[in-house]
Amino acid sequence: MRTQQLLYIAAGVVVFIMLLLVGWGLTHKSGDGGGNGRSAAGFVGAVERAQAATVMITVSGSGANEAPLQMGSGFVVSSDGLIVTAAHVTGGLPVFNAVFADGSVARAELVAADAAADVAIYRATPGKPLTFLSFADSNQVKAGQAVVLMGAPYGLVGTATSGIVSAVNRQIGAPVNEEDPFAAGALSGPVKSFIQTDAALTAGGSGGPLLNGAGQVIGMASARESRGEPGAGLAFAIPSNVVKAVVDRARQAPPAGQAPGPTPQP
Repeated sequence: MRTQQLLYIAAGVVVFIMLLLVGWGLTHKSGDGGGNGRSAAGFVGAVERAQAATVMITVSGSGANEAPLQMGSGFVVSSDGLIVTAAHVTGGLPVFNAVFADGSVARAELVAADAAADVAIYRATPGKPLTFLSFADSNQVKAGQAVVLMGAPYGLVGTATSGIVSAVNRQIGAPVNEEDPFAAGALSGPVKSFIQTDAALTAGGSGGPLLNGAGQVIGMASARESRGEPGAGLAFAIPSNVVKAVVDRARQAPPAGQAPGPTPQP
């Protein structure tokens, strides 16, 4: 009799442990593998905020009756109007118009640019606090994690495309030999370590933010390689740590036309 009771107790313990393991598996199943613990459904809130913080970059037409010319995408990184884009998008342009998803337009002026990092910082003056995006540590990005790429491809501001991180620390530099697959491609810029993703990057999307499931910026769209195949291609993003370093330097620099203050005495 006692033996039978012990068997019942043992069976109950086994069932309890199995239920705990099943519960643990269900709670962790929705993770995206990138350390942010968000499921695909979590991108809804991330995209809503990012849409408000993503801009289309345009310049006025050469003639009075010509429509504005779209140049690319950018995103707001501070409530007082700092906007980040890829330096190759604006080419050192001192001023552009930032068009938001709600249709509002703000004039943005160049604050700083780092051609080597392909990052340019502008400041808009919309007269109100802006929705902005924060940076995540790009060193924590993992291949396989889900991502969303925001931008204004074809002038469609606030467009989101999704995918995964295909690879990290992708080395794309000067060809080392004739067999280099990117030797004849568009990816010959100075940034040597990209985040590679299969999220679609199309015309006008360069300069847009690449987001993790928490809606944080892990990279900035810089280039793509499609080999002319419609609907195909790979996108490459500059890691957020590189972008953030340029932003931080721009924030510490004195405003344009203002001389640096005196050096503090010890």
